[in-house]
Amino acid sequence: MSLKAQIQATVVESMKARDSAKTQVLRNITSAIKKKEVDERKELSDAEVLKLIMNLEKQVRETLDQAKSLGRAESIQECDYEISVLKGFLPQALSEAELLAETRAALESLKSAGQLPEGNAAMGALMKATMARVGARAEGKAVQAAVKSVLA
Repeated sequence: MSLKAQIQATVVESMKARDSAKTQVLRNITSAIKKKEVDERKELSDAEVLKLIMNLEKQVRETLDQAKSLGRAESIQECDYEISVLKGFLPQALSEAELLAETRAALESLKSAGQLPEGNAAMGALMKATMARVGARAEGKAVQAAVKSVLA
């Protein structure tokens, strides 16, 4: 079952359960997917849907940070719930140790292929290689921190 179909099935389940909050979050996801499909004039693959959900989760996390700084308890609860629903469709995140291991493996593969540039360009090349290896299982900020620690 594709990720898009899985989301649609979850929408139906939440509607039957009369869970209006979850239904609203899921409708936001499906709306974002449809908007992206119309903009690009093509069906989104599971990888593209996953990337879209990651972007939505990042936006909600930023909203959560703003709500916390303003002390808005109701908004904080809504954002926490929305993040929990979004995370249900994302793969399990890598631990810091696993991410470091993937980064080291990417570094070794770049070195063995002779594709590791010198200086600051090494960070960009290693970031690209590591992101390709970990995909949606790690955020860009976490990968950046791992790359900096491996190169240091």
